[in-house]
Amino acid sequence: METTYCRGDSVMIYPDQKIGIVCEPVNEKGVLRVQLPGKKIWINHKRVRLHVAAAELYPDDYDFSIVFDTVENRKIRHDMQRKYTEKTIRCEE
Repeated sequence: METTYCRGDSVMIYPDQKIGIVCEPVNEKGVLRVQLPGKKIWINHKRVRLHVAAAELYPDDYDFSIVFDTVENRKIRHDMQRKYTEKTIRCEE
């Protein structure tokens, strides 16, 4: 039984039994990105189980940048939509 994970799904990470939120779905290597308190990690999809689906947690039109982006990146993105700016969005590792 193959479970697909969507952005925003709440998952339980084993064996630590920590709860995180899926940032990026499973890639071709079977790895997904999960946000834990204070950090984001890459983890194999076999080490996580669905805790609560995103459809139950968030409304359909929810803006996930509130959860996953930094305040600085959100401000820069807002400025880019309004006007020309020389600032760039920083990627997180």
